[in-house]
Amino acid sequence: MIAIVAAVPDETWMLRRRLFPCEVKRCGRRDLYCGRMFGHKVVVLHTGVGKINAASAVTALLESCEPDFVIVTGCCGAYPGQGLERGDLLLASEEICADEGVWTPDGFKDFATLGFSLLRSKGVGLANRFAVDGKLHDLANPILQHHVRQEGIRLGIGPLVTVSACSGTLQSGLALQKRTGGLGENMEGAAVAQVCETYGVPFLELRGVSNMVEDRNLDNWDLEGAGKMAQQALIALLRGWFSPILPA
Repeated sequence: MIAIVAAVPDETWMLRRRLFPCEVKRCGRRDLYCGRMFGHKVVVLHTGVGKINAASAVTALLESCEPDFVIVTGCCGAYPGQGLERGDLLLASEEICADEGVWTPDGFKDFATLGFSLLRSKGVGLANRFAVDGKLHDLANPILQHHVRQEGIRLGIGPLVTVSACSGTLQSGLALQKRTGGLGENMEGAAVAQVCETYGVPFLELRGVSNMVEDRNLDNWDLEGAGKMAQQALIALLRGWFSPILPA
């Protein structure tokens, strides 16, 4: 079973329309859309916006069913100078918790610098960074590369940054990019990644770029278009994905 999670229903409507037959169950206090797509068992869950919503929703999901892996989708903002534009796609190599740490007179110190861990997994302390599953990433990459060539868009591959407060100015965005090395930012991914790591469930993340991180100007945003791009890419991925890790 493949679990697809997104913050809001606007980011999954194309996916849900392809589930057949589609049955709506309850998962905690949220709706869980269950069906099949291209022969794969698929469930779709909306977490709500933000890290707390994402963590609670995915915890309920992994307690109630046992997906083979989790895919996070939706929108993100891209940092300038990283080779991405509005309408492109971003495949995460890892998720970074950008806010966990402390501000000091010498600047921000993250958990890794402070010597703290958010959790221990397989005997290793994980501070702020959670890598996506390498096998899933390697399987997805060629399918997505083919898709973006057909669509005439770019696929950025690299770290995604999860924040509690989005960068609403160019200056703050550039500072966060420099500190983390991320390609873009979102508000849920690292929370999902941490919960998946806790439960030992593989994790993948694909997002559409809705805006560039700049001095906030909603006229330059395209949430609908970015969500559509991400869903089209996921549909292409599920259509082309044949692997032993995806049982029928």
